[in-house]
Amino acid sequence: MKTTRQLARLEPMVLHPVHGLSAEEWHRAPAGRWTVAQIVEHLAVSVDLVAQLFEERGELPPRRRNSRPHETVLRHLVLISGRIPRGLNTVAAAVPSDEPEPDMAAAQFRMGVELMKHLAETWPSEVRESVFLRHPYLGDLNLPEWVRFHYVHSRHHTQEIRERLRWLGKEVA
Repeated sequence: MKTTRQLARLEPMVLHPVHGLSAEEWHRAPAGRWTVAQIVEHLAVSVDLVAQLFEERGELPPRRRNSRPHETVLRHLVLISGRIPRGLNTVAAAVPSDEPEPDMAAAQFRMGVELMKHLAETWPSEVRESVFLRHPYLGDLNLPEWVRFHYVHSRHHTQEIRERLRWLGKEVA
């Protein structure tokens, strides 16, 4: 199943590159840019919030997708191309704190991913496909679409993590 493969790749993609960073390195970044800790917290909050909302909504009756035409176009663009367009602002709920605790952010990320895996593995396909959560730019997404979004979103921010590591003078694999 593509969904579980993408979920399985999230932790190594996001957390393996930052393993072994010092406390100072987690919290350093060029002026006006997020630190590694802030990037990880942003991803953690995103995946954990969505996982919790899906868990709450899993018992609701199925409904139809409700998206505007421009959201549908953007949804297809992001989920098919695998790229996040420039110029999209971070939703307030996912803006990281000034100095996130790296271990807490990593733990929250892992817990969110694990909950998403659990839902993807235990929900019948008709539930995975018919329970929707609203994305602020892409409109309604079902569970497999949210997993794909988190994969694309994490890959986007992993590039930023690698930029920070190079900026810190770290070897990037």
